[in-house]
Amino acid sequence: MDTLPWSRPVRFETDVGRYRILVSTEEASHFLLNDWPQVTGPRLIDARRICLDVMAGTDEPDNARTAFVAACKEADIRVMP
Repeated sequence: MDTLPWSRPVRFETDVGRYRILVSTEEASHFLLNDWPQVTGPRLIDARRICLDVMAGTDEPDNARTAFVAACKEADIRVMP
């Protein structure tokens, strides 16, 4: 299972004035499965699949990061630069 950090962390707003920082596919996978808001869509499904692929060793960690950011945008979750 991949536990290496991403090349850059992702900082995003979980509630007004509350932020969270994720640094790895493992953290993103946990958030996507346990803490994701009720919003669903194709980018969420892609992000979950890619996280599983990375943890299985068949994809690259930064692809999970990119997919996580895309899912955030789809759900109108504000990602900090």
